[in-house]
Amino acid sequence: MSLKFNGGKLLLILSLLGLGVAVVSGAAEYIPWLAALCGSLSGGCRETAEFTLFTLPLWLWGAAYYVALALLLYRAHFLVFWWVAVAFGVELSLLWIMVSLHAMCIFCLINCLIVILILLISFDRERLWQTIAVSLFAFILATYIIPKENQSLAMETNRQDRTVVAVVKGRPITAEELEMSLASELYQLQMQIYAMKKDRLDRIITERLLEEEADERGVSIQQLVTDSVPRQQVNVTDEEVEHYYAANRAKWLDWKGSQAELKARIRVHLQGEKYKQKVIEFSRSLAGPQDIVVNLQEPQPPLAHLDTNGAFSLGPQDAAVTVVEFSDYLCPACRKAHAVTGKVKENYQDRIRWVFKDFPLRMHKWAREAAEAARCAGEQGRFWEYQELLFGSQDELNPTRLKQYAAELGLKADQFDACLASQKYKSAVESDIEAAHRAGINATPTFVINGVPYSGALSLDKFQELIDAGLQKAQNREHQAGDTKEHSTE
Repeated sequence: MSLKFNGGKLLLILSLLGLGVAVVSGAAEYIPWLAALCGSLSGGCRETAEFTLFTLPLWLWGAAYYVALALLLYRAHFLVFWWVAVAFGVELSLLWIMVSLHAMCIFCLINCLIVILILLISFDRERLWQTIAVSLFAFILATYIIPKENQSLAMETNRQDRTVVAVVKGRPITAEELEMSLASELYQLQMQIYAMKKDRLDRIITERLLEEEADERGVSIQQLVTDSVPRQQVNVTDEEVEHYYAANRAKWLDWKGSQAELKARIRVHLQGEKYKQKVIEFSRSLAGPQDIVVNLQEPQPPLAHLDTNGAFSLGPQDAAVTVVEFSDYLCPACRKAHAVTGKVKENYQDRIRWVFKDFPLRMHKWAREAAEAARCAGEQGRFWEYQELLFGSQDELNPTRLKQYAAELGLKADQFDACLASQKYKSAVESDIEAAHRAGINATPTFVINGVPYSGALSLDKFQELIDAGLQKAQNREHQAGDTKEHSTE
């Protein structure tokens, strides 16, 4: 294909412009103000920046394309036609994916405009059908490969609600952003609604099973229950009464009677609950494992899929409960919480997995450097010991003090100093910060327990309550799975 000199100059200029856009797009991942600029203009920059092709980020492919186009303009004009046609098809595919995911990116749109201009300038009417054929082939291939490679990211993006609920000086606030900031509170409300529905559903199932059995026996439901589940079988121990009393102290603040009367009422309440559970168990014994199919779904924890790969952690990978801590070494509340979290880790040890993520706040001088230093200590297998020194420090955590702490632990000074000076883990710390922002976390400390975020310094009792509930839930699932397997083999 022959190109006129002016056309060639325009293509070269567009190639350089496209290269600049690709480089800026890639840099936005590491330069906060660029990311903020893109985010203020469009809401899909974060998602599109994470898309890859053959494991390489798309912006890198874009940069390589424009470099190759410039070289072809100088060395192999006859290949420019094919190169442009392929790029146009791929760009159409990317545009299609953005629209499908409602994830518009300003850099992507500018790049799309540049590719269209390149196509128009280099267009050869005699090769119309060839252009259509090549572009269509590239479109189909890219539309298959890119979503398949980024399937998990695409599914996550699709789940996000990008409805704009407010606009402040041109900057949109989406429903996703609003809901993530209330994730824990909304989840608790959803769980309350779920618990009410589940309780009602259990009653309806029980009533139907008892009604059917009573009809077969020719007795009333009340007679069936009385004969099959005698009340005298239900016993409540003093230990159970004391445990319920201690666990619900806040409820008894307005109690005017004696403690003995209160505990007597608690005993009656617990007997009623136990008897109710016995009746439910009896009703379930009247049905086979395939006779009851429950489709009521428990609400999904808001951060159930929080990525913890590469983070420093304690405990088994397959633990029933995972606690992800977002913290700042200079945050007073974080230091207060650290005294509690140490006891939690000691009490539960191998029964939970504890994951630490950095979330240094801008207001705290040296907080980022401290986070990087802890990771440098982690290189030498002393992350958790170094972390103890940081949280307990009463000194300014400047580079000199950070090196002194490394010396106290007996770390290799040359390796530690070089790691800290090179800012080797700067991007890793920023990645944790970005993960926190994506998850709607905006305060330290924040603890994500089995996908549910809790902001602030939790008490030891609260940690135990949440962790024990998670362990109990996992144990119940195991029992249910065991019962199902046992029934299926009978």
